[in-house]
Amino acid sequence: MEISRRQFIVASAAAAAAIVTTTGCITNPAPTYEAGVDHTIPLPEALSEPGSQVKVKLPNIHEPVLIVRTKIGFNGTEGICTNSARTELMFIADEDRIKCLGCGSRFKLDGSVAQGPAVKPLKSYLIDLQGNKLKILG
Repeated sequence: MEISRRQFIVASAAAAAAIVTTTGCITNPAPTYEAGVDHTIPLPEALSEPGSQVKVKLPNIHEPVLIVRTKIGFNGTEGICTNSARTELMFIADEDRIKCLGCGSRFKLDGSVAQGPAVKPLKSYLIDLQGNKLKILG
């Protein structure tokens, strides 16, 4: 059976789309902010309550940082699962855990693995409240 170049390209594109759809990026709906070169953002209204979360893109760093408001301050970890390389993480307030939306791994707020399949911890970031700005360190 022979197929034309066009049929091959269409079939390849469809296969790639199917792979991305079933294994690809799953995103956290939390708002995303762009940090300045000094790694600061204005304190967003979206972080007004404990349990709230935002994603922050840092200059020259591809993966977002997930910032969570806790009862005592702010916490930051990398925002992509160490097991599912393209899958974003989401803070689940009822569990006090960060969850991978793809593989289901759970992480503690310090980035350590609470439940697999992930085995590698998340990179953690220090979040410093400086007046009405948040500075992401780390």
